[in-house]
Amino acid sequence: MRTDPLTRPQDASAGMAPSRRLGASVVWRTTLLILFFAGLVGILVALASTVMVAREERQRMQQSLVELMETVERTASVAAFARDEQLAYEVARGLLRNGTVSRVVIREGDNELAAVGEASVDTRTVTLPVLTLALASPFDPSERVGDLQLWPASERIDHDAGAYSGYIAIILLVQVVVVVLAVAWVVLNVVTRPVKKLSDDLHQLKVGSGELIVLPPGHRNDEIGRLTEDINSLIGRTGDLLAAERDMRAQREESERKFRLLFESAQTGIFTLDGEGVLHDWNPWFSRMLGLPAHGDAARRYALGALLGDDTSRLDALMVRALSDQRPAAADFEIPHGTAGSLWLHLVLNPMPGNLMQGIVNDVTEQKRAEASAIAMAERDPLTGLLNRRGIEHRLGDALATLRPDTGLALMVVDLDGFKQVNDTMGHDAGDRVLVAAARHLEAVVRRTDLVARIGGDEFVVVLCALESADTARFIASKIVSTLARPVDCGDGQSATIGASVGVAYTATPADAADKLMRRADDAMYEAKRAGKSQFRFAAGS
Repeated sequence: MRTDPLTRPQDASAGMAPSRRLGASVVWRTTLLILFFAGLVGILVALASTVMVAREERQRMQQSLVELMETVERTASVAAFARDEQLAYEVARGLLRNGTVSRVVIREGDNELAAVGEASVDTRTVTLPVLTLALASPFDPSERVGDLQLWPASERIDHDAGAYSGYIAIILLVQVVVVVLAVAWVVLNVVTRPVKKLSDDLHQLKVGSGELIVLPPGHRNDEIGRLTEDINSLIGRTGDLLAAERDMRAQREESERKFRLLFESAQTGIFTLDGEGVLHDWNPWFSRMLGLPAHGDAARRYALGALLGDDTSRLDALMVRALSDQRPAAADFEIPHGTAGSLWLHLVLNPMPGNLMQGIVNDVTEQKRAEASAIAMAERDPLTGLLNRRGIEHRLGDALATLRPDTGLALMVVDLDGFKQVNDTMGHDAGDRVLVAAARHLEAVVRRTDLVARIGGDEFVVVLCALESADTARFIASKIVSTLARPVDCGDGQSATIGASVGVAYTATPADAADKLMRRADDAMYEAKRAGKSQFRFAAGS
């Protein structure tokens, strides 16, 4: 089913659950993804920073203990050199006041001068090594007089380092949260929300109404603004195309309506034919002429050749010519039509794509009748109604061409004897009566299938077709001579008596030329006249 492009599509988000609408929104999805990945990165960075800061803090505090030992090194060296236990004890007590020191021992050689602090330090929990500082003689730095050993308070140092790293981690997390929220806000308001607005406006837009997308504020010179201009330009072009398509559709519908009106009411047959000669569709005029259903019957195949009664493959030749030459081809077909006789149809085939042909048929029966009447008038003698010279020449050729092998044809030239005297003494009207009477006598003597013509003045031609022998011609010639010897009523109580000299040429050969046959009969007629008139003669070789 075709969708009208001017119809605004229904809001696809209508009826969706809120969670699905949020999941389908690029704004929320982008924001949530930014928060998720940024939060994940922030947590990982905070954890890594915590570990690194704790390690650096322990190293810093260890370095502070070393510096603290160096601070009392001179005094401890004097105590070791003088073997002064009291001084050594005061130095050790002083160092122990530092919270990061858990035990201090000062030795002079193997003699322990002072030892303060927790003596039972669990070495399994000590994470920092015991610091030992060699004590040199106050008078000879190269002489070692003792050692100063210091045990770091690992728990205190780890606690302080952990507190410091936790503080740093909190600062980093706060910083990450602020940065993430700032980035999310920027992306939301600068990118995704304008894009969503464009999407919403475009979704609600009625294409072809002339509406355009409103440019989001603050984006005139950036990519969003350029995207909006491109969309509006595309909307404009789409609207123009739709308007053009709408006009073309209206024109096509109007053309189809006009064509359908012409197709239904035309007094001309219109049909579609395939390469096998089978009809696909036709208009009412064509169905009336050939007795077809009013509309195409898909259950039956109507062959045009059978409807036209074409048993000589003229239609097949016409179709082949139209399809091979890709040009219109035309021909006339005569088909039986009720009791009125024949129906003449002028058929034109126009080749079409797909091995199809568009056919046009016109009824040319009246034209054919007019042509036949004109031909008949041109081939008839106006006085007697018989064939004239042109008519008999035309039909004589056909009679010779259709002559069967076991039959013969006789051509008689009949010249009236004494006709000139009738004209001279009784007038032309009497002469015309004599000619008409002679014509009727000749028609009465011959069969309906034979031909009778007046070829000029008082000269007639009789053609006897399909004779079984020359004897029949001889009998007819004799009868003509005797019949035309009877008196003719010329009106006003007058009558005229004439005679007839007949020359006969007989042939059983279709190849004989008509003019030669005519000359032979004419010679025989003159021979009859020379022999005394009112008789007949057969031409030599007949």
